[in-house]
Amino acid sequence: MPVSKRELTAASAGGSLYLPLWSHTQQYFELLVQILERNVRDSPCHEIQLCRNPFAKVPLVAFILCLCLCLGIAGGAVNAGPLHDAARKGDLDEISQLLSQGVDVNTRDESRETALIEAALSGQTRIAAFLIEANADIEARNDRGFTALHAAAYSGSVEIAVLLLDHGAEVDALSKHKITPLHVAAEENQAAVAELLIARGAEVEAIQVYGYTPLSRATFMKSTQVMALLKKHGAQCQPKKTIGASYAACVAVGN
Repeated sequence: MPVSKRELTAASAGGSLYLPLWSHTQQYFELLVQILERNVRDSPCHEIQLCRNPFAKVPLVAFILCLCLCLGIAGGAVNAGPLHDAARKGDLDEISQLLSQGVDVNTRDESRETALIEAALSGQTRIAAFLIEANADIEARNDRGFTALHAAAYSGSVEIAVLLLDHGAEVDALSKHKITPLHVAAEENQAAVAELLIARGAEVEAIQVYGYTPLSRATFMKSTQVMALLKKHGAQCQPKKTIGASYAACVAVGN
């Protein structure tokens, strides 16, 4: 994995972790069970570095784990350059001026994110289009191997996802842990983006490094809209030995 709703990365939120903690004891317990079953080992907060809102879907137990991994991101947040800041804020005039002054459109912050990734995270369609026309690298990856298409899937920006795909973005781009954009859309319940990715040829049964498909990721995070969509397109629930207690929930959707 827009900005005002999700605050997707610490790097783009000035490193601030300021949103209120949830206090749902049952959610804490359920998530702890998932962690013990290795069901949330690679959630976007861990892998994508899209931690602008570590509380949006993940209660306190997961936040503590996330915080340990995300503190390093906050440093990049403070040191993100003006091009990244302008992309996040949607300031086209500032971006035009910076590029005219010779700033590299593909300059990286400390998490190796580009301004295009920032625009995708922030749902800034006009900025993304401008950066692409300015020869931004469509397939540039951050230090976890995530592309702008992963970021668009996280933020739920169909328009940016279409832009990227129309300009040749790899629909099944793999992160360092073999997470595809469809895995991300599934976990975040971004049904519209998931449908687009599938229509463009995304592998419905892609398996990331810990052995989970998009349907399993959607099931772990109770992303029911995407669960139904994936099953409609032929996705099968993984065995109980793979997804543990989530198996029953997976089977129940659509039946």
